[in-house]
Amino acid sequence: MTRRRKLVTATAGMTVLLLVAGTFGVVRSSTDHDHDLPVTGAAVAEVPAALTGRGATPGASLDELIASLQTRLETTPNDDVSWATLGLAYVQQARVTIDPSYYPKAEGALDQSLALDADGNFLAYAGLSALANARHDFIAAKQHAERGLTINPYSAILYGALGDAETQLGDYTAASLAVQRMVDLSPDTSSLSRASYSWELRGDLDRATALMQRALDDAPTPADTAFALFQLGELRFNAGDPEHALDLYRRALVVLPDQPAALAGKARAEAALGQVETALDDYARLVQRAPDPSYLLEYGDLLSSLGRTDEAQQQYDVVEVTQQLFASNGVQPDAVASLFAADHGDAAAALAAARAGLVTNPFVTMHDAYAWALHRSGRDAEALDAIDDAISVGLPNARFHFHAGEIALALGDHARARLELATALRINPYFNPIDAAIARDALTSLGVPA
Repeated sequence: MTRRRKLVTATAGMTVLLLVAGTFGVVRSSTDHDHDLPVTGAAVAEVPAALTGRGATPGASLDELIASLQTRLETTPNDDVSWATLGLAYVQQARVTIDPSYYPKAEGALDQSLALDADGNFLAYAGLSALANARHDFIAAKQHAERGLTINPYSAILYGALGDAETQLGDYTAASLAVQRMVDLSPDTSSLSRASYSWELRGDLDRATALMQRALDDAPTPADTAFALFQLGELRFNAGDPEHALDLYRRALVVLPDQPAALAGKARAEAALGQVETALDDYARLVQRAPDPSYLLEYGDLLSSLGRTDEAQQQYDVVEVTQQLFASNGVQPDAVASLFAADHGDAAAALAAARAGLVTNPFVTMHDAYAWALHRSGRDAEALDAIDDAISVGLPNARFHFHAGEIALALGDHARARLELATALRINPYFNPIDAAIARDALTSLGVPA
């Protein structure tokens, strides 16, 4: 098969899994709570035309698509495109289910695809890039995306994966260019959500919201609709509007009842609005279904803020076990791991993790985690420089300013402490049930009514 025919066949016959992020979620980090974990993905899981009539139908679920691909590969094991598509599906399934054991399965499928065709197989490189992004190996993710683009420079999936990697590598200009190219090629929920986040990072929430609303308006599937509603909820919650956010999270759950990210958002907004028992019930259901470290931390912090320290510690203990599970499946530590260590008694480990993270994942949240680890280690002058690096990007993040305020307070700079703590609460007075209370108490002690 010629390269030109290969491109046409793969593109026309395989409209596959346009991975929306997160953890950008793939690696989206729009919330003070999700950080940069791969927890907010959605997929346009359109069944490949080649599979129609072989057990799969257009509009099939991700589970159905995986089953159809597995069945097809039993009879046509030399179909490199189906192997690549299965690899992409496994990556997405890991994100949806918060089950990292799918990552080795994805790696095996993608390796098999490349073994069958190492020259014209841009789809396998898209899968490898998505897998590397999900595992937080952003340098490899960038390399795979660039390799795929040398084969097919018109692949929206590859530009999305490249944009995700560049974002987490801290090259926001390059990320914006890749995302814009993706939008030009395919203005859909996947590309528009990434464009939304690129503007959110720069502090332009109006444009970010408008793009996410456009993503919602154009959403072709229930998964895309639920994802867009969730992201709009995140924008509202992070701006201190839990009531509006709660409505959006609920709407997302109506469309897609099993979406963990929307259930987490619902619980977070309920807690902010004083609906504490309902929030606790939702968190209990959430961590049973999707024991992601960021969800466990949220649940633990809410329990701790209520004085239920033993129950909170149970959640924190599970965080450590879950992080080990992710690590055993090739997922590298991220800012969440460093922040957790810093807040739960191991400042040296937090600092080592954050310092290593700055090399492999110099995203804005890692600069914040590094600053906080330095603060917890008593190195506040250095911490102030690091938190300024995080704030300077422009993302209106309450946690960043809370950390800046606490660092300034430790340095005796009461003027800056008042400014930063007040800014944190102005951005979002509900950003964390423990830290928001600390900020209010600190402002009171500094003579500022919070």
